[in-house]
Amino acid sequence: MRNTDKTLTPTDVSQGSPRRLNFRVLVQSLLLAVIAAAVLYTVFYAGNTDMSTPDPAPLNETAPGP
Repeated sequence: MRNTDKTLTPTDVSQGSPRRLNFRVLVQSLLLAVIAAAVLYTVFYAGNTDMSTPDPAPLNETAPGP
């Protein structure tokens, strides 16, 4: 049984919960950050768009001679 008439200090209070809620929040936040990074990588770097593949330089056009 728990002793309910004990005065808790700030150190005692901050020791965490037995249900590991802080650990669950940490794991869920980390997973969300990894998913967000993967989505951003896919949007910005994985596509083959016109911006990511510019046209080659023209070969026949040169500056006029002197």
